[in-house]
Amino acid sequence: MLVKNQIIEGKCTDYTYNGLGVVKYDTFCIFVKDMAINEVGQIKITAVRKDFCYGRLLKIIEPSKQRIEPKCPISKQCGGCQLQHLSYQEQLSFKQNHIQNTIDRIAKIDKKVNEVIGCENPFAYRNKVILPVSTDKEGKIIVGFYRYNSNEIIPLEYCFLQSEKANKVVNKLINLFEKYKLHKDIRYIMLRDMQKTGQLMLVLVTYQREVNLKDLVKDIVIFEPTIKSVIQNINGERTNVILSDESVLLYGSEYIQDNLCGLTFNVSAHSFYQINNFQTEVLYNIAISLADLSKKDTVLDMYCGVGTIGLVLSKYCKEVIGVEIVEKAVIDARENARINNIENATFICGDAEKVSKQLLEEGKQFDCIVIDPPRKGCSKQTIETLIALNSEKIVYISCDPSTLARDLFLLKSNY
Repeated sequence: MLVKNQIIEGKCTDYTYNGLGVVKYDTFCIFVKDMAINEVGQIKITAVRKDFCYGRLLKIIEPSKQRIEPKCPISKQCGGCQLQHLSYQEQLSFKQNHIQNTIDRIAKIDKKVNEVIGCENPFAYRNKVILPVSTDKEGKIIVGFYRYNSNEIIPLEYCFLQSEKANKVVNKLINLFEKYKLHKDIRYIMLRDMQKTGQLMLVLVTYQREVNLKDLVKDIVIFEPTIKSVIQNINGERTNVILSDESVLLYGSEYIQDNLCGLTFNVSAHSFYQINNFQTEVLYNIAISLADLSKKDTVLDMYCGVGTIGLVLSKYCKEVIGVEIVEKAVIDARENARINNIENATFICGDAEKVSKQLLEEGKQFDCIVIDPPRKGCSKQTIETLIALNSEKIVYISCDPSTLARDLFLLKSNY
């Protein structure tokens, strides 16, 4: 029986879905951050549950050949990255194995997963960052990421997943918060950084509306002229939700623009938009290839968001119908169609389950259905309706292997 604070020696034999090392000790599994497979380490037990424990790596006794020195000096404390101690090739292998195991175990499909496609540069790719803001015991402002599995903020000087420009803006903001004594007013910083257009959006989340941000805004846009939008979002609720529905435009436009697959897209503070512009183009080009559309085809784009996938596909087919439950996203999708002079795309605001059933009842037929659902995947009723629509092809883009596998299990008897 293991107890909290006990120190043991163990070997990592596997990874969890979120990259923790798995160490087996007697009848327990111990989950340890920053361990690599085949690595032996000294581990301190930090929490004990009924069938498993959490541990902290104290010392590496036998290092893995895949271990590297993390580029980020605070990676061991920060909860933002889980795999920086692994070579990039090992990170890709971890992801491929995780997807393969999930498909085997849940979808029960006897197919080999294609080789994972890595990105050209695994750093400085993020086009969005959200940073919590607080103060330390001395009242000094702290901006950073949360410590792994904690609400403690690890102060940040430079994040290697952001661009050089975004890092400079964050550090300048910290100075301005100090200068204008905004320590207790700012809750989060959110930056959107579109590297293809060079446009940047700054969102300052405040606890209340009555905050004087005029001088700060003036200073920050002089410091970084590519900032095309500054928004104050007011959120006093003590929840994990970052942005509320209440916003005030302080400078510029409510949107910034990005280029994706030859099209221009308006991106707002609330927009769902893929984090890695470069890999998104790779992903969408694969979707185009799999869809294999002709100019006679009609496409249903489920969970379409601001219309990116459907609009990219529109030039290859006769018609695209997009479905999205968030009204603001539908408005943005229609505007994105307009600014790209796309006339064969229609967007419907409504719940995917209800709208797909309505389209079925109307006798609508689709040659290809593209679905890009949230992490929870599709409801069983939605899957049943998609099967009943009897489209020749379904292209399923997923951000969660487990719900993808669950949905594939339901789809596989018909495809």
